[in-house]
Amino acid sequence: MDGHLAQKRADCQTLLEELFGYLDGELSAARCRKIERHLEACPCCGYLAVRLRRAVAVCRSAGRSKLPADVRRQAKARITELLGPSAMEARRAARPGLTGPRAVSGRLQR
Repeated sequence: MDGHLAQKRADCQTLLEELFGYLDGELSAARCRKIERHLEACPCCGYLAVRLRRAVAVCRSAGRSKLPADVRRQAKARITELLGPSAMEARRAARPGLTGPRAVSGRLQR
């Protein structure tokens, strides 16, 4: 492998290691400028950064919406069903002051 190709691969590897920090604004301005130069010069890394930025934006926006009450109720009921009686008893034992569905799904109601 020639020296130029080896350096390019090393630059791409470094970028991949720092890409999330870059997208989250956690890197210094000097480091961000260096990464931006690489993204402009390397079509593969530039494409990856654009796609990752979009994916992060979608995930962040999805996390802001609250599920409808009926969906939350159904999820809690299904989780309770999947946990079964032995898991429900263990939860009650761990939280002696609680009874009923809250004893099983106390964390889910938050």
